[in-house]
Amino acid sequence: MQNADLKNTSNDILALKKQLIERDAAIISNVKIITDKNNKIARLEQTIAHLQLKYFGRSSERHISPDQPSLFNEAEQLEIEVVTIAIDAAQSVEENTLVNDGIAPDKKAITRKAGRIKFPAAWPRVKVFHDLDAHDKNCSCGCALTEIDEVISEQLSIVPAQITVIENCRKKYRCDNCKHLAPVIAPLPTQPLPKSNASPSALAYIATAKFLYGLPFYRLEKMLQRDDYRLPRATQANWMIGGGHLIQPLINIMVDYQHAGPVMHIDETTVQVLNEEGRDPHNKSYFWVTVGGEPDKPVYRFHYNPSRGGAVARDLLEGFKGTVMSDDWGVYGGICEKLKLPHIACNDHARRKFKEVQKQQPKNSPTTKADVALNYFVKLYAIERRIKTLSSDEKTAVRQSESVPLWNQFIAWLEKHRNHVTPESLFGKAMHYTLKLQNKLRHYCTDGALPISNEKAENAIRPFAIARKNFMFFDSPQGATASANLYSLIMTAKYNNLDPYYYLAYVFKYLPRATIVEEIEKLLPWNLSNDGIKTDFENDPSHPK
Repeated sequence: MQNADLKNTSNDILALKKQLIERDAAIISNVKIITDKNNKIARLEQTIAHLQLKYFGRSSERHISPDQPSLFNEAEQLEIEVVTIAIDAAQSVEENTLVNDGIAPDKKAITRKAGRIKFPAAWPRVKVFHDLDAHDKNCSCGCALTEIDEVISEQLSIVPAQITVIENCRKKYRCDNCKHLAPVIAPLPTQPLPKSNASPSALAYIATAKFLYGLPFYRLEKMLQRDDYRLPRATQANWMIGGGHLIQPLINIMVDYQHAGPVMHIDETTVQVLNEEGRDPHNKSYFWVTVGGEPDKPVYRFHYNPSRGGAVARDLLEGFKGTVMSDDWGVYGGICEKLKLPHIACNDHARRKFKEVQKQQPKNSPTTKADVALNYFVKLYAIERRIKTLSSDEKTAVRQSESVPLWNQFIAWLEKHRNHVTPESLFGKAMHYTLKLQNKLRHYCTDGALPISNEKAENAIRPFAIARKNFMFFDSPQGATASANLYSLIMTAKYNNLDPYYYLAYVFKYLPRATIVEEIEKLLPWNLSNDGIKTDFENDPSHPK
């Protein structure tokens, strides 16, 4: 009987142990489920906060920390080592003014004297005299006041664009003795758009208004209607298509100069084209942007294509022998590998990912990993600002001595915390992105001629992206192609320090008369000057004086 009781007790104990093991397993499973759900909730909260910031928050990427002087010393809050970065006093003073890179500004250094900006001395002046009334020109003593001087205060006056009709008077001759012969008429100089009443200055005005300042054709139409003239938007569009086709030879030569440079920036942005054969109007098409050429001869090229495929990128880079700068889109890396071109990545994109994390932090929150990561970029960009005017060899030396050690510390810090961050979190994604591309991100340190970011291509796209909100779409592929050419010429003129309006007016005037390549090359932006093209414009008899 006793043995049976012991046996039953032993069985009960084993059953209880089994139940405990099952409960422990269930608890572990539930804890894992709860942990996974908490992580998912955290990720979703991050995603919601990110989207709210994207659509409703500030787009500025400035990184300004009120704790800047002691930021690295507060890293113990994260149980990470104190990062020590040797920076001389001169650099620290300079960095205090780098507001755009997130360093608290030195108010004394950047404070400007308040007051109105003076008008340029070269602007024409119109004197308007104001005098005292007759009875106020006598003193209280009875004597007449004597004029001794005048007090001048200036006001800005703006008159709407002046519209002039050019009457081309072509002399007509005939022989009195040979009346059977047709009269001889003086030829009209070659016009940019034959059989059109558009002058070079009118084409330049519409092109800069739309492609530089983002005014859609219908607004230009309404502006001209105020002066009792109707220039239909369809006519304007046809003029721009004709102008874009006219400048194609100049664009071709510019592309050759672009391919001769050491670096090619490349990026793309979406456009919508309504009437394209075989494509739905809602399908996305693309403007591809490349920026390159010698440092003193920058070329900005816009290229329209309905595809975002690698074949387009290959065509744009075909013949180029330098280094390609782009974002991390896989197509660029693959094309560079096929063409055996060095490929480097944009640090702005890496920095931006950490900035997105920081934007979600509550105000006055303790220092976080995102803050520390961003401050590495602050230091790296501060070095680039300081050496901006140095020669290529001097830049290389500074980058090797200052930027490379910073990069080594940054990568080591990221590696240390790789396994302590949820990969699906925004910070985890930013960390993975930087570690994955670390060699391409820091490759600029090997050559002073290489840029730290793809900002040239992004800056070229920005005016178009702003204008796109106004006119939203292109009607046809021909219009998109012509627009790409005009954008190319305007942006290249702008970054070669030419006034785009006067430059386009000059090109539209003389390009139709060019018959050989040498004459076309004379119209390249770096072969002209603002003074020269403006003087030609002012001396043209067709323009009012």
